[in-house]
Amino acid sequence: MRFLADENLFPPIISYLSKSGHDVKTVQAKAADDKIVDLALREKRTILTFDKHFGDILRYPPQNLFGIILIRIHPPLLDDIFYAIDNLFKNYHDESFKGRLIVLSKTGYRIR
Repeated sequence: MRFLADENLFPPIISYLSKSGHDVKTVQAKAADDKIVDLALREKRTILTFDKHFGDILRYPPQNLFGIILIRIHPPLLDDIFYAIDNLFKNYHDESFKGRLIVLSKTGYRIR
């Protein structure tokens, strides 16, 4: 799977995904949200972020993107995040992320 990791994603998460065989690209620090969306579209990547602005479906309609995974785990403990990511990947595949906003939480995930 191809991800675009927002600047707020912890390096161990990026490493975890890469070691799991995923193609992960990071954005430059202070990149504007619109630039992130443009890059994700050009490179056909799913955006992975903690930034709740990407959860605004009016501003960032999921159906126009290759997917958004919004991590809403507080406190953001790595073990909880890894567990949530693994749980999601067990149930969904690349194609099913396209056009969807997926909100990860400690107890599961929601798909819009």
